[in-house]
Amino acid sequence: MKKTKNRILEKAIFLFNERGIPNVKLQQIADASNISVGNLAYHFKFKEDLLRTVANVIDTEIAPIMDEEKHFPFLIDFDNQLSHYYSKINKYAFYFLDVVELERSYPSIHQQRVQYINQMIGQIHRWTLENVEKGIFRKEIHDEQYVHTAHAIWMIISFWMTQKKVLSKNGLDEEKFKIVVWNQLLPNFTELGLMEYEALILPQLRDVGLVV
Repeated sequence: MKKTKNRILEKAIFLFNERGIPNVKLQQIADASNISVGNLAYHFKFKEDLLRTVANVIDTEIAPIMDEEKHFPFLIDFDNQLSHYYSKINKYAFYFLDVVELERSYPSIHQQRVQYINQMIGQIHRWTLENVEKGIFRKEIHDEQYVHTAHAIWMIISFWMTQKKVLSKNGLDEEKFKIVVWNQLLPNFTELGLMEYEALILPQLRDVGLVV
């Protein structure tokens, strides 16, 4: 029973990623799962039931990453956090591509997503302020400068898959994703921060040919 349910979820996620939420029918998920639509309805009577369960699976995976107690004091720790972010937007692309569909048709699932948006922005903002205190980033020139920086980074993370799809860009995607995020932070480095960046982050980007 559990094996069948897990297979349904796996195939649903695959189809949502491939075709988008509006274009996937329960019959298609049943066919991909090698079961009848009646058998699928035993587990998930409506598409919204299935989507809510998928959202709970995402919740289980994302929650530890967004934990308010999660601490990443050094630049390399934040780089690793970017890898965690990227793995989730890649694994659950539909969750980030079908933003309007979720907001219009599944408001409770959309609200769950909004919660993570706020947690991510808050997490990045706290990290920047900690690094201001450590002398890695410059002090704010204007109020809420680093709130805006955190918001800009969230937009890159959340809409990375959208721009990739629109522009049909491929290749070294995670590394490109990281360099775009780091470029938001580069102007804010102090001399000490730039030294840490050049020692720990820049060599990784050079290894994959993104910078010279």
